[in-house]
Amino acid sequence: MEKYNLKGKAVIITGASAGLGEQFAHAFAEAGANVVLAARRQELLRKVANDISSKYGVQALPIQTDVSKESDIISLVDKTSEEFGTVDVLVNNAGMYVVKPLIEQTLDDWNIVMSVNLTSAFLASREVAKVMIPKKTGSIINISSTFGFGGTEFEEIGYYTSKGGLVTMTKALAVELGKYNIRVNAIAPGFFPTSMSIGAMEDDAIRKRLIEPRTALPMLAKNEWIRGAVCFLASDDARYITGHTLAVDGGWLAY
Repeated sequence: MEKYNLKGKAVIITGASAGLGEQFAHAFAEAGANVVLAARRQELLRKVANDISSKYGVQALPIQTDVSKESDIISLVDKTSEEFGTVDVLVNNAGMYVVKPLIEQTLDDWNIVMSVNLTSAFLASREVAKVMIPKKTGSIINISSTFGFGGTEFEEIGYYTSKGGLVTMTKALAVELGKYNIRVNAIAPGFFPTSMSIGAMEDDAIRKRLIEPRTALPMLAKNEWIRGAVCFLASDDARYITGHTLAVDGGWLAY
């Protein structure tokens, strides 16, 4: 990430113990930022933090956080401000899904997906806005999904709805916070081989029927290919971009 100079920036990443969240942490650290890693799995968080600190020479602060709890999110932002004096970038990456047919989905299923995927992003954005508004600068990046633009054969109604909500929340926050020079954008990843989607990618039938026919490029994704997008949106190269959702999907949404 030598193209992007984010040296000294303080970046919060939720869902940072594995998957794309871990990739985002590496991306920012490589660009010189100090990263705050938030997730529930403390042991994994510490491992990622130690790896990043030793590899890039930046500060990597692991904070055990349950993003479904308002108090945890408030504490996360407070601890970041105490440690680094500010919050420059927030990446709302935490996510989950429940796969069940609609008629079997319970209200608890719906509520937990909304809480983790959508409500947590609202709460974290609200809290960092309190830090960013007085200094009149900042970047919020919401991690949506190509599934936020329509359904597929996978029966996960809460996931689709929450990710679509993130696209609209991104626009609404961009309009509201723009006057403070706070930019709000989103990334819509396609299929990346994380623990959330590797099962589908390794299923020959699903890959050949659903994934490959809608992938315009002649290869499937590697996890590290998401890194440039998040650094770009956080950098001055994107200083006049807000309210936008950037698809990183190999052409999935082009179909």
